[in-house]
Amino acid sequence: MSTTDTQSLDFNGLEQGKDRHFQDQFNEVYKGFFEQPQSMKMLSVRLNIDRANICWYCRDLRQNDKINIAKKGVCKITKRVVNFYTTNPEFFPKSKNNQLTIF
Repeated sequence: MSTTDTQSLDFNGLEQGKDRHFQDQFNEVYKGFFEQPQSMKMLSVRLNIDRANICWYCRDLRQNDKINIAKKGVCKITKRVVNFYTTNPEFFPKSKNNQLTIF
């Protein structure tokens, strides 16, 4: 029998470390897309971050209008036509909202 009181164990520190890890990954992904437009797979290989995680981070960025598709091109890794994403507003495509000019 152990005399350790299991109810007094504090697991909050463990969770905070995990959250910090994902926050650091999120920041790396944001900076990676800011430097140059690239595919999720290309950034995944460059940063050694799971592509599925990058996909979730892109979803969060899209919901906050912080990322956009800069162009379509051939991925250097998969050799498929994919979207190249960017978080740099200079690379965002110009809006073509013609609806206001109709009337």
